[in-house]
Amino acid sequence: MTKKILFLGCSNLATGNDDGQNPNKEQIWKDVVFGEDAEIVNLSWAGVGNQFILGNCVDYVSNNKVDYVYAQFTGLARFDIPAHDTYSISDYDYCIKTYKRRYLCSGGKEGSWLGSDRTNEIFMPCYFNVEEYQHVAKESIQSVASTLWFLKQKNISHNWTFFYDITNPATPQVENYDGHVEKFPDLLDTTHWINSDPHSYCAKHNGLKDDKCHFHDSVYRDWVMSIKDQITWQ
Repeated sequence: MTKKILFLGCSNLATGNDDGQNPNKEQIWKDVVFGEDAEIVNLSWAGVGNQFILGNCVDYVSNNKVDYVYAQFTGLARFDIPAHDTYSISDYDYCIKTYKRRYLCSGGKEGSWLGSDRTNEIFMPCYFNVEEYQHVAKESIQSVASTLWFLKQKNISHNWTFFYDITNPATPQVENYDGHVEKFPDLLDTTHWINSDPHSYCAKHNGLKDDKCHFHDSVYRDWVMSIKDQITWQ
């Protein structure tokens, strides 16, 4: 029987071929973990935060049969605002609609919002000072906790990690965009946590692209192989 698998994340899990060696992230996971018969629905999107991931998880799982969820959570400094289905900003790419919702996404502390007058006005209060930024991080962690709670209540097999080490980002670029916390949040249920993250692995194994935020598929594949035994999808 074909298993339906849901992927949730940002650009570091989204579909795309970057180095000619692997077609996309879904194929890597099929090759290493799931097999060719698996059906993967990938709702990952560039620039999104964990509020976006929570919303898509709830919407999709509530309306579709899902056998397993892999959530690769994103930066704590990213902030997403639910928007009306028809809302758009002409000079801003991160007003994103996927599945049932639309979100206006900041992309992080130094995200794309800085380049648009309208989004600068909207998101500046989130990053104006340390106190406001800490509030953004707390909201992000709460979205992660809510996603995990929802999946547990639905009794859906799942695993999760962040795309980077949220207590010690491997590069200044990720720190500047995505932020960190002093210690791993007690709020998060680590029962199905993957005790590894792809960004740290790729940084260690020369697998980061020039932007020092994203991964070459060949090294991401090696990371998936390294955490295969932690996956509890069956």
